[in-house]
Amino acid sequence: MKFIKALLRDAETQIDDRLHEELGLDNIAEYTVCQKVFPAYRFVDVYRAIDVKMSAQERLRSFDSENHEDLSDLIHGEEPHWASRQINRSARTAWATGSDEEVFLPTDSYWIFDAQKEFVPRTTVIRLRYKKHDEATVIEVASASEEFSAVLVKEISEQSIVDSIYRQQMLALSYESGTKDEYGDVEKPERLRINFRTAPPVSRDEFVVDDEVFGVLKRNVIDLHLERDRLKTLGVPVRRGVLLHGPPGTGKTYACRYVCGSLQQTTRILVAGTALNKVSQIFDLARVYQPSVVILEDVDLVFSARDISLYSSALGDLLDQMDGLRPFEDVSVILTTNSLERMEAAIKDRPGRISQCIYFGAPGKRLRAKYIEQYAKAYDYSKADHDELVRMSEGTTPAFIKEWVHRTVQFACERTPENSTAIELETADFKAAHDEMRRYTDNSSGRIIGFLGNG
Repeated sequence: MKFIKALLRDAETQIDDRLHEELGLDNIAEYTVCQKVFPAYRFVDVYRAIDVKMSAQERLRSFDSENHEDLSDLIHGEEPHWASRQINRSARTAWATGSDEEVFLPTDSYWIFDAQKEFVPRTTVIRLRYKKHDEATVIEVASASEEFSAVLVKEISEQSIVDSIYRQQMLALSYESGTKDEYGDVEKPERLRINFRTAPPVSRDEFVVDDEVFGVLKRNVIDLHLERDRLKTLGVPVRRGVLLHGPPGTGKTYACRYVCGSLQQTTRILVAGTALNKVSQIFDLARVYQPSVVILEDVDLVFSARDISLYSSALGDLLDQMDGLRPFEDVSVILTTNSLERMEAAIKDRPGRISQCIYFGAPGKRLRAKYIEQYAKAYDYSKADHDELVRMSEGTTPAFIKEWVHRTVQFACERTPENSTAIELETADFKAAHDEMRRYTDNSSGRIIGFLGNG
């Protein structure tokens, strides 16, 4: 009943009247507002940090009301003709807090409490709102002590980082372009969206790669993070750039999956496509939630050599950000490319930016046998000639072998009765699938469309 009465009271009250009642009309002139603006994706973290901070307050008053003026204007300014100051319930917006979890939070909230410290007289107001048009999270603190307001904003900001929903998660960044109306005014702001990703860890047995390549990758990325505290004491910089290069389908993406699965206590940030252009925001995210690993995929599409690059500003940003990483910042960068020759020399040829290049090429005989075993282990292929399969796969990539096995299963199904649950893969099935995949090739080179090698 009290709750209903409070709602009815708020519905009939102006937000400025409510604030003046809480703060005391005689004291209004003493109040100043400290404000800090965060990216939109920080909203949940800051909201939760305020809740944690306010949990110890005995006489806490909280409510939500969507108003478009800043807190300082609501407290000190005259009511404008263009905006209402009536208290009205704020909209609830869904925010992702995990790969399959979300929470609905009001987009404009107030917390009012009585400060207990002697040097902070009277009442303090905290306001948090999400400004959709600016894609921003804004926290405002009104207090009779400007020093206290600034300290409170700082404490909430720090708490939001420590307990962030993004820390130690695998995050995929995507970019949504903005739109403008016919007069050039922004209708929808551009946005860097953070998506949670989950992927089952890849075991060493599943990660089929040359032992030497594996050792270099493990030492320069995984071990670097797992041993970072010890390495710091020995004066070894823990920031490092690694470039994975080689033809398509040779295992670069799978290597990144292995890294992500091996560093569960690290924030893993995956970036591809147009999101690669938002270099500053990517590295800001990495610094805030370090220790972190930033994986930039197919970087030749954006960070190619200067004489052919259409995104020279993004290239400059990347160089600046990689140079700006301090030696003991826990941020590693992995870049992947299918075309090393297209890469800007200032990235790949300077040790301070890229400390290690790792080549992923077409697998040899031993590795091809392991790939066939890996992708076909779910099926019965005991009757197939394993040596013949390895010979047939010469010159192909892991991606080709994976697709080859799947196509072979289709051929086996075609000759197996529908009511049969046992599917046996025979050499003839593998050969039929292999011939079909090679049927349409690049006439000039004999290259299989979509795959490396001559089959």
